[in-house]
Amino acid sequence: MNLPAVPPVIRKDQIMKPLYILLLLSSPIAAIPTVLNFDNLPTPHGLTSLPSPYHNLTFTNAAVFSPRSPALADIITPNDHNCAISTPNAIIGSRDEEGGKGLRFETASNATNSTTSFALKQFWVKPMDFPAPGSVKVTVSGYRRVRTPDFKWHVDFPSGYHLPFLVKIEEYSGREWTRLRAVEVVADYGEQALDWEVCLDDLAVEFDDEGGQMEGEAETGRTAGCDGRQGASKALIEI
Repeated sequence: MNLPAVPPVIRKDQIMKPLYILLLLSSPIAAIPTVLNFDNLPTPHGLTSLPSPYHNLTFTNAAVFSPRSPALADIITPNDHNCAISTPNAIIGSRDEEGGKGLRFETASNATNSTTSFALKQFWVKPMDFPAPGSVKVTVSGYRRVRTPDFKWHVDFPSGYHLPFLVKIEEYSGREWTRLRAVEVVADYGEQALDWEVCLDDLAVEFDDEGGQMEGEAETGRTAGCDGRQGASKALIEI
C-alpha cells in the first residue's frame, strides 16, 4: 500500500531565524564615535604641543598636559589633578595672545584620511582652579562656516572645587551638532569676563567623509549650571 506523502514539518525557528538575519542586515548601523583621549602623546616635562593633525583634527591655542606630573607641581594645583578623565593626559587651552580665538579644533586639510566635517557628541570640561567668589562661564561654539557660529551653548561653574563636567551636546543643547568644520571653547572669569584656562578630555566625535555643506541660521542652545558633583562614565572607541 502506498502511503500519501507527508509534507515536511517546518519549525517556527526555521522561519524566524532567516527573517531576523535579513532584518539585521537591512537595518542601518549607527556610527560609533571616536574618543580622543590624548593619552598616547608623551609628556616628559608635563606639557607638550599637539601634533598637527591629530586624528584628522588640527588644534590651536591648546597643549597636552599631564596634570599629575611632578614637573607641573608648582603650576597645577591639586584641585586640577582630576582634569584627565582617562589618565594620564588631557588638553589645556585659552584665548590667543590677542584675546581672540579660544581653544579650537577643526578639520585638518593635511590629514592622511582627510575628512571635511565632523559631529561633536560629548566631552569632559572644567575651568582651571579659580579664586572665590567669582564664577567661570565656559562657552562652546560650533562652526559650519568660517566665522559665524551655527551652534552655541554654555555652562556656568560657581566658585569651589569641581570635578570635570560631561557635556552631552545633543541632550544639553537640544540639537545635534553635525557637519562641523570647527569647534571653539572659551572660558571667562568674573564680572569682567577675564580670559581663563580650561581643560578638556575624552573628546567624542563622528567623522563625516562626505562632508556636505548644510546651511542654516546660527542657533543658541540651552544653558546649564554645574555644581561639580557629576560622576564619571566611559565612552566607546578610544584613541
